[in-house]
Amino acid sequence: MSHASEIILNNPFDFKEVYDISAPLNLVPAYPGDRPYFREWMARLDEGNNYSLSALALSSHAGTHLDFPSHLLKSGKTQEQYSLKRFIIPAEVISISGEGPVLPSCLQGCKIDKGQALLFKTGNSEKRLMHQAVFSEEFVYLSLDVAHLCVAAEVSLVGIDYLSVDKYGDDSLPVHRTLLENDVLILEGIDLADVPSGGYSLICLPLSIRHAEASPARAVLVR
Repeated sequence: MSHASEIILNNPFDFKEVYDISAPLNLVPAYPGDRPYFREWMARLDEGNNYSLSALALSSHAGTHLDFPSHLLKSGKTQEQYSLKRFIIPAEVISISGEGPVLPSCLQGCKIDKGQALLFKTGNSEKRLMHQAVFSEEFVYLSLDVAHLCVAAEVSLVGIDYLSVDKYGDDSLPVHRTLLENDVLILEGIDLADVPSGGYSLICLPLSIRHAEASPARAVLVR
């Protein structure tokens, strides 16, 4: 048996479960004030051209995206200052019921490991808010106390299933600031509707954009 055959038969990437938790950009809402996603066709095969070519216009915070410290902090890190290993980490999906903010009681009994990601599956996913083109001001967000707990637990990343970890209308962005000031990355706009609670490996690679304060990402959970 050749070495190549052994690699195929013992493929370490043959995961039993793979969940794409990225929302399709052409379906997602835009946060008020952000540039909405727009795709312009420059040429199309079905219109007699020899190729298809399109151009994209979008916010760096469009759809499923990562926030870096420079989003709010003058001296904060930008995208290229992070190793790619920072975007491939263990993750725990935590299901939250109710309409209000995510509270510390929601984390009772959860084993939180240093360096992992915490992804909050809330009523936002049940309502499939990331698949509705119209922005909803009523969404489940994180309480400041939960942000402090995440910092104390030294998690690497916090994710939420809508476009902000903060309550809509709170322009002081206390949850964003608490997390980013402590180098906890934020993954917003994930879709966890079909994802069971539990432990996974998270892969959420941002676009390679120098000095980016945020970037769209393709986020996947595997186990």
